[in-house]
Amino acid sequence: MSVLGVAFSPDGKLLAAAYSDGNARLWDLATRRAVGAPLPAGAGTGGSVSGVAFSPDGKLLATADTDGTLRLWQMPLFADPYSALCADVGPPTKAEWTHYAPGEPQPRICR
Repeated sequence: MSVLGVAFSPDGKLLAAAYSDGNARLWDLATRRAVGAPLPAGAGTGGSVSGVAFSPDGKLLATADTDGTLRLWQMPLFADPYSALCADVGPPTKAEWTHYAPGEPQPRICR
């Protein structure tokens, strides 16, 4: 698998890379581990991710596909998913937690 393009986040904590398998991936530079799942090209478009770029404030990642599609990804969802989720929809209810994480204790994730 070849690297087609890379971009450092403005804060220098993340690296985004476009790969020849058609996906982009985020890397935590401190841990040298992938952050989240691969970011795919647009579903069903036939394109593959060929380039990546961060917005100047680091809140968005743009991926360019070979078919001309440009996608924007919200970076808070990758950097701190619990905080992003809490800010967007609030804490999960007990019923939601039980449904999606049966048998797991419900942590206090929204402050």
